[in-house]
Amino acid sequence: MAKPDARIPKALLEKAVAVAVITDFKKAGLLIEGVGSGRGVVTRRFPSGKWCSPAYIHMAAVSIGLQLNADSFNVILLFMNDKAADWLLDKKGVFFDRDKAPVAGPIGEIRTDQKEVMPVADVFSYVFDDGRLEGKDLKNLLKNFGLSFDNDLNKGTYGITATEMLADTDGTKIPHVPGEVTIFSETVARFCARESSEPEKASKP
Repeated sequence: MAKPDARIPKALLEKAVAVAVITDFKKAGLLIEGVGSGRGVVTRRFPSGKWCSPAYIHMAAVSIGLQLNADSFNVILLFMNDKAADWLLDKKGVFFDRDKAPVAGPIGEIRTDQKEVMPVADVFSYVFDDGRLEGKDLKNLLKNFGLSFDNDLNKGTYGITATEMLADTDGTKIPHVPGEVTIFSETVARFCARESSEPEKASKP
């Protein structure tokens, strides 16, 4: 995020409703194409502007294509509207079929003041591969892929399931939040802050 020409655009981060990060997504199995699996977390922005504690997730794919150089990589998903974020409320998780398939996200800042076209998608996807962040169209990269929830870990950490966490708009369902897990949602909140969260500042002379 320190490099304006190589980061996720702030214009997208401001609009994101949920953010998922899957670390160390690994290819395994066949030499040409292999199955993929990785674990990570997801957090959602509620109408109040607060982000929920990170829920533990698992991402899996039946096969991975040849476009990636690394044997393991990181995936970032931006859910851009409530419709897409509500997919995460399904207890079975999210299967990214054709209608839900993530779209490659743009890299570098979008100069909205110069009326550049703002890209539109339900979910934008990025891959950090071989030391570089890239927007990747995951439906062309992965086959039969989706997210599920590690509710053994969620219950062990928070006492409730992922869907309960992601629907907990007033933050009252989690009996205890360990301090060491808050850094993820706090970091997301910092980078995804909306200008509207500072009312009247832009309109003052």
